[in-house]
Amino acid sequence: MDQHILQIKNLRVSFNKNKQKTTAVNDVSLQIEKGQTVALIGESGSGKSITSLSVLQLLPSNGQVEKGSITFNGKELIKKPEKEMREIRGNEISMIFQDAIASLNPGMKVGVQITEGLKYHKLIPKEELKAEALQLLEQVGFKNPAHIYNQYPDQLSGGMKQRILIAMAISCKPKLLIADEPTTALDVTIQRQVLDLIDHYKSDLDASVLLITHDFGVVAEYADWVYVMLGGHIVESADVYTIFKNPVHPYTKALIGSIPNPENGQERLKSIQDYTFEDTGYDGRKFAPETYTYESSAFHAPSSLVEVEPMHYVRFYDDERKVIAIG
Repeated sequence: MDQHILQIKNLRVSFNKNKQKTTAVNDVSLQIEKGQTVALIGESGSGKSITSLSVLQLLPSNGQVEKGSITFNGKELIKKPEKEMREIRGNEISMIFQDAIASLNPGMKVGVQITEGLKYHKLIPKEELKAEALQLLEQVGFKNPAHIYNQYPDQLSGGMKQRILIAMAISCKPKLLIADEPTTALDVTIQRQVLDLIDHYKSDLDASVLLITHDFGVVAEYADWVYVMLGGHIVESADVYTIFKNPVHPYTKALIGSIPNPENGQERLKSIQDYTFEDTGYDGRKFAPETYTYESSAFHAPSSLVEVEPMHYVRFYDDERKVIAIG
């Protein structure tokens, strides 16, 4: 794989509230290649969703991209006119939001909602729209699509609503699918079905997926490459095998260590707070950020991603060593 379908470089996003500025995403760089599933993983509030919303220019009104570049198929998206972004959203880049209840119109039948994107982006005759929607409903696993087509969102379960969102997202066959916590609040069986649907779509159309999650179990199953995010920074990135075999940043180790393991005989599940940053650092360098709380001055000290082994990057505080940034 050598074709970057999405490339983010040095992205910084801030929010203004009551005349105070808060930086939510700082110096984030990542790339996704054609046919690849990239996982962006971290706790709630780490900046994962803000990064994805920046791609589609869907930031809240008080949010702004202060710095950086976002290119899709070689075309710059930042400051692209809204008219041009509407042609990209849902057509070339689609997003599956984590809250299906808030994402669906409760007063509109789901079949009609699925056809909205098709009407806007594709030249499909009106009489063929329903047939296209029924085919999409069947594609996402509904055995009686004609019945589901005429249902309202409140008549469907959480897992069924999430499949409706997937049908809407893939209706125009986008090249990039952004899945923002697509299995939130779903039981494990339905989680697997939803993730398999996304994975099958990627394989069938040679599309790419940005999978936003806080679950390293999901990452191990579906991702090719992993970016670990903490407090608006990328703190580690590598292919999925390297991340699990040789995690370096203590935050990455904490996330992996929080995965339940019924064979270790622990009476209590570990959480991220059970882990601390090593005082000795790594090969003489100190990790950054060095704390799980973002108020300390040390958290905001200059830091960079360093290549600790081929194609494996970890964030350290800046020093005299040669620093290699992603991209």
